[in-house]
Parts: sequence; C-alpha cells; structure tokens
Amino acid sequence: MPTAEPGDPGTAATQVAAASATGAEADDAAPAGAPPPAVDDATAPTQLGGARDRGGRAPDGGATADAAVSHPRYQHVARLGEGGMGRVDHARDRDLVRDVAIKQLRPSLRGDDRLHAQFLWEARVTAYLDHPNIVPVHDLTTGDDGEPFFTMKLVRGTTLAAALTRLVDGDPDATAQLSLQRRLRLFLQLCHAMSFAHARGVLHRDLKPTNVMLGAHGEVQVTDWGLALPLPGDAGAALHGLVPDALASESAGTPMYMSPEQARGEPLDARSDVYTLGVILYELIALRSPYPRCDLPTLLDRVGRADAIALHDACPKASRTLGAVVARAMALEPAARYPTVGALADDVEIVLDGRTPVADHAGLLTQAARYYVGRDPSMSRLRVVDLDLWMASTMLLGAGIGAALGATIGGWWWVLVVAGVLVAVPTTVRWLRLRRRSGGDDA
Repeated sequence: MPTAEPGDPGTAATQVAAASATGAEADDAAPAGAPPPAVDDATAPTQLGGARDRGGRAPDGGATADAAVSHPRYQHVARLGEGGMGRVDHARDRDLVRDVAIKQLRPSLRGDDRLHAQFLWEARVTAYLDHPNIVPVHDLTTGDDGEPFFTMKLVRGTTLAAALTRLVDGDPDATAQLSLQRRLRLFLQLCHAMSFAHARGVLHRDLKPTNVMLGAHGEVQVTDWGLALPLPGDAGAALHGLVPDALASESAGTPMYMSPEQARGEPLDARSDVYTLGVILYELIALRSPYPRCDLPTLLDRVGRADAIALHDACPKASRTLGAVVARAMALEPAARYPTVGALADDVEIVLDGRTPVADHAGLLTQAARYYVGRDPSMSRLRVVDLDLWMASTMLLGAGIGAALGATIGGWWWVLVVAGVLVAVPTTVRWLRLRRRSGGDDA
C-alpha cells in the first residue's frame, strides 16, 4: 500500500468526514493537488432514499410544514471524493433540512460481496462509536437501486494533513492559527477520540492526518474506520460477529503510520494506536515524518524496527519534555510505550502546563526550573502571582536576615523572617502538589 507523506492533503479542496479512502481505495487515491474528479450529471445520485417513502409528501417531493417524509429524501449537491472502493457525495436531507455526506460503493464494484461486507462494516463500526470527536453516522439504508449507502455529518473544514502542508509552506494564516500549543491541544482531542474507541473495544489501525478532520469552528473528528478491528476482550463483543473476513490481516494500514508490530503482521492491541499517535505527534512538532522517503520494502523494514529519526535531530528546537513523550509513545516494544492513550494525553497536558511529564525522568531542580523559568512561555501556565509571591518572600527573608545580622531594628527582626516564610508557603505547596501529580511510577 502506498505511503502518505506528511503534509500531503491527499483529498480534494472541499473536505468531508470519511471522504478519505479505505483499504483498496488508498491504492487509487488521487495525487495531491489534483482537481476533484469530474461528475457525470447523467449518473449523479440525485435520488437517494426514495425506497423509504411513507406518504405525507408535497407534490414536488419536497418537505413542507405538514409533510413528514420527502421522496426522494436526499438531493445530490456535489461530488466530494472518489477512491478505489467508494465515493462520497454532498447531499441535502430534505426531511431534516440539513446537509450530509453520503458514502456508497462505486457502481462498478457493487457486485463484489467482499467489498459489500467491508462497506457495511465501516458504517456499523463508525456508528457504534458515538463520540464528539468521531464523525457521526446518521443512517444506513438503501436507495431506489437497492444498493446500500450511509449518511454522515458533513464536516466543513480541512484535513490535518492539509493544515500541516500549509505550515510547511509557511502560510502566514496557518502559522498564526496553528501554533505549537494549539497543535498540541488539537492532538488532545484526537487522543480523546481514540481513548473512547479503545474503551469501546475498537482499534483504528489506519489513523493518519488525512483521516483527521479540522472543522471550521475548531472541532476535531476522526474518520475512516473501515480498517478497524475489535480489540480482544469484552468491550467490543458486539462487533466480533460482524467483522468481514477481508479484514483479518494485521498488516493492513498505511505503512508510514503503522506500529512496528503492525508492519511485521503480528497481533495488535491498543498500544499499536498509541504508536501511531506518537508518529502524528512527531509530525505536529517537527512538521515532517519520522521516516525518510524510501521505497515500500525499505520503509516497512524501518517501521518494523522503529528505526525513526530522533525528534531532536529532525527539530532541534523541540523541548526535551516533548522529545521524551514522543520517544515513549514510539518505543519499539509495546510494553515500553504508554499503556493507554489516556496516559499519553495526560503527559501532553503536563507538558502544556510547563511541568515534567512521566516519560522524562528529570531531577527535582530541573522540574522546578521548568515550572518557574520554562524555556517556552507559550507552553506554560505559570501565574504572575507565583513569581510575585516568591520574589516578595525572598525580599522579606533577605531583609529579615540582614536586620538580624545588623541589629538595626532591635528584637523585631524575626517578624520579617516569619512573614517571608508564610508568603513562600502557598506557592511552594502548590508546586509540590503539581510535581506529585505529574510524577509517580510509570504504568
């Protein structure tokens, strides 16, 4: 399967949730910068959902104040994307007066039972994951031609891959809107989606920037669950009997974002997605891939050995704390990685707070220096009052000690010393609590 280079939009200019290709679709994906595929008006799906007509419709088929169901329900607006297996269209839901995305198999593939089963699986597993950061599926039904299609939320925005491309190209708007701190907060939303999916017993297996939508209003949504598999255990038991035989291969996915065990075709668990999230985090920081451009066999070999370029080599200005987080997420052995996506997200939150993550085994003085005089103020939530109180404490203590040594104010020198201690206590206690929360044993 071809690789998707970091920053390659991989989709048409108009983006929609789940428009990216899955499985075999990725093999025929349009090259970056290519115009959207032409739409033949004679074959455009202008009438979908007509099989569900139950009466109560207006004479022209459109919804009215007292009409419950329109015929046809979905009115075609535009073609959004087409891959090797399916296509996605923008349509108008005339009953609920909203725009939706409609996905269906390409007409030439509709007789393939294997692809039909995989298509239904994608619709069902996506609908099973009801989370604000996962594109919602509205309906799975059949059209007038008897072929299945499912409708999803229409996400107006761009992919994370396209946003990274703009950053690499030096786009001033992208640079202003997507600072490192902002990119890390977007990453946290991605982690929330994956943590929920794992809790529901689902492994994505094909997470990558082209499958992450950034909405126009700041929303982040994960799409393209067609290669997902149920995780071992009871959480995904409801899905076990629905998995198509074609998805049995553990090596399915996009090589550039595979975990080492995925590239080697070994059994997978949730830590495989943790590795993939580490690759995406690397790209968000360095704006490049952790792997150099190479042919597919060489790439699979490098991924299988986790032979990635160190973050500091790719981005010398990256902080040690972020480097430690990325290194742990992208560890060769699953046991050396974060045990859960939630643990990875916690460490990223800690870095955003200007504290020391669990992945970085720093000393007490180093942790204190990072919290109070961090290298990057944009990565810290240090309150001005913290520095003010500490400075006041130092001044009072110094004055008290000086007064004691010089005996300039008689026997009242101890008052300044006590006041200095009392002022220092709240800030010191707060820092110790934050350190204890960010430290602890590795899980």
